[in-house]
Amino acid sequence: MKPSDSGNPEENVKKARVTPKRVGWIALNIFLPAWEVSSVTRHAGRNVSRLWQRIREVTAGRGAGGYRPADWSQAVEDSGLTPVRLARNLRVSRWIWWGLMWLTGLPVMGFLMMLIAAGSSIGGTGWLRVSCVMIVLLLLAATGFVQALAVSYRLWQLTERRVSTSERGSFQDYLQETRWCRQVLSGGLLTGVKIYEK
Repeated sequence: MKPSDSGNPEENVKKARVTPKRVGWIALNIFLPAWEVSSVTRHAGRNVSRLWQRIREVTAGRGAGGYRPADWSQAVEDSGLTPVRLARNLRVSRWIWWGLMWLTGLPVMGFLMMLIAAGSSIGGTGWLRVSCVMIVLLLLAATGFVQALAVSYRLWQLTERRVSTSERGSFQDYLQETRWCRQVLSGGLLTGVKIYEK
C-alpha cells in the first residue's frame, strides 16, 4: 500500500472552484448560442413569412391588380418587343434553365450509380454526405425543370397566339395540348416552332 493512498479520500478530491473564467465560459456557452438561435430565427422568420406570402399569391392566381391582357396582341404590345424578339429571349431563357436542369441532374444519377456500386464499403457519414449533395443537386435540377416548363408555356402562348382563357391559352390548355414533359426534357428540340412576324 502506498503512503498517499492511506490518507483520507476527501483530501485527494480537488475542490471545484468557481472562477471568473469558468463563469465566463458558462455564460458564453449558454447565452451566445441562445443569441445566435434568436438571430437566425428572426431572420429566417422574415424570409419564411415572405416566402409564404409569395406562395399564397402564386397559388391563389393573380391578385386583384394583376396583369391580365385581353388578347395576344395586347400582351405582345405591352411587352414592348416584337414577337420574334420575345421568342428569342424565351428560347435563351429556356436553354439556360434546361442547362441547369441537366448539369445538376446528371451528376445525381452518377452519384447514385456509384453508391450502388460501392454498396457497404461506404460508411454512414459517407452516405450522409453524398445524400446531402444529391438532395441539393436534385433541388437545383427540379428548379431548372420547373422554370424551363414555365418558359416553354410562355413560348407556347407566343407561338399559338393564345394568352387569355377565352383564347384557350391557360396553363391547363398547354398541359392538355402539348407533350410538355418531352418539350422540357429536350429543351424544345423535338418541338421547335418558328415565329414569323406578321
